[in-house]
Amino acid sequence: MTAHDAEAPPTRGSEHDRLAVFLGEWRAEGTSYGGTDQTGVDPRAHGVPWTSTHTGRWYTGEFFLVQDEKALPGGVEFDTLSVMGIDPTTGNYFVRSFENHGFYRHYDLTVNGDRWEISGEHERSTTIFSNDNRTQTIAWEWKPEDTWLPLCDRTATRTEMDPTRSEKT
Repeated sequence: MTAHDAEAPPTRGSEHDRLAVFLGEWRAEGTSYGGTDQTGVDPRAHGVPWTSTHTGRWYTGEFFLVQDEKALPGGVEFDTLSVMGIDPTTGNYFVRSFENHGFYRHYDLTVNGDRWEISGEHERSTTIFSNDNRTQTIAWEWKPEDTWLPLCDRTATRTEMDPTRSEKT
């Protein structure tokens, strides 16, 4: 028997159910600002259009939510695969993110009502859900040097509910 075999399995609870707000298919539009010509003087001066779609679905067992995003900031392909869940040791939410340019990120995820905040060493974001859970207002920031700057602002609208959504939510 290994140490892993002796580990008690996690228990699924209401904190997992809260992640269901991310389920479904979404379409987003907004502006992306991050780039080599971004300055602290006017960090939104050189924004380019952002369009994307993302889908949130439960991974088998409904302990983890998988989000797959296909974006075109300024017409450049930017794809991200994220896994959201709860660390059974700490009870805190987390996000693990992998993107098509080779970056991997570990973020902390916190929730206060309809406001979800992602925080990491290089980026952070705030997502606010509408009362009917049909709209996400998303603001990302990044820290290319010593100052947080806007990375992108966008609004996502639900286009379809995930057909595998749990009735527990």
